[in-house]
Amino acid sequence: MPPSKLIHWQAWLGASLGFVGICLLADWGFTRAIVLCDENSESGRIQHLLLPNSNELPVFGTSMVHGLDLGTNAFNYGLDGTSLAATEVLLEIELAKPKTTPLVVELQFQDTGRLGDQGKFIPFATDPRFRQLLKRFHAWEWRYRVPGFRYFGYYDWFIKDYLSERAQVTPVTRGFVQNFHVAPFDQASFDKMVGERLQKANGFFPDEELNRRLVNLIAAHPQRLFFLVATPLHASYHAHFQNYDQLEAFEAQLAAFPNVVVIDWSRLPYPDQAFVDTLHLRIEATTELSRKLREKIAEVLQARKQPALVVPTGER
Repeated sequence: MPPSKLIHWQAWLGASLGFVGICLLADWGFTRAIVLCDENSESGRIQHLLLPNSNELPVFGTSMVHGLDLGTNAFNYGLDGTSLAATEVLLEIELAKPKTTPLVVELQFQDTGRLGDQGKFIPFATDPRFRQLLKRFHAWEWRYRVPGFRYFGYYDWFIKDYLSERAQVTPVTRGFVQNFHVAPFDQASFDKMVGERLQKANGFFPDEELNRRLVNLIAAHPQRLFFLVATPLHASYHAHFQNYDQLEAFEAQLAAFPNVVVIDWSRLPYPDQAFVDTLHLRIEATTELSRKLREKIAEVLQARKQPALVVPTGER
């Protein structure tokens, strides 16, 4: 090979290796400094789940339970706007651990049918459990396995969450989130939400296959006590509630398991002023609901002679 061509080839190889090295280093730094810098981002919570956490009471579900603060020995893995299929993957990871602690799982009346923001799963795309989840929702992209390229389109999303938490715009503690940037209650705006809710089909419309798999998970892990919780919904959701008999039958099926406690608080009476929308409580009402649930869990554990993992009111 002529010297000129050899030098050209060496320069090209050196530049290529340098580019790959920069990509790997930048990806490594961004992942650790921003994406997984702590346990409170959505990706950070998934990373936390992969640890043993032997004495932890985990909480799983959607934004409906993500605001629940169940004490310093609890950790909230709620993922906003995501399907029970994603919760199932997290549950499988949790239930594979040699633990006997209880866990809280949201009792969903209707599956979202969505993955939520797929970016939170990018750091774990090489894990076949999460890769299959992404593929199930047609959200898999080959670049998710390529360091330096996998975060394209998501850098601003991760940085925004990182800065918001550092600025205490959205305080998060052990997975549980408090969003203080909610508009003050306005009756006219809320009445409009209620009108829209009344036009929708509300009721028990489950994904039968996902519910069947949830039941199988419960049956396969008798050493774990499952608290299945339905959080309060506005009265408009229940005004024309469909398939209530099916919901009662499903809850009875679940409650028949010796390791299940069903807590359906979806009809607890809260005034309009307690809601952000017809599905989510404001922070003051959520704080009161968290206290009520902590006390209920502690009562059940005491009755079953199990160690209480929940911090009583006022000890946070």
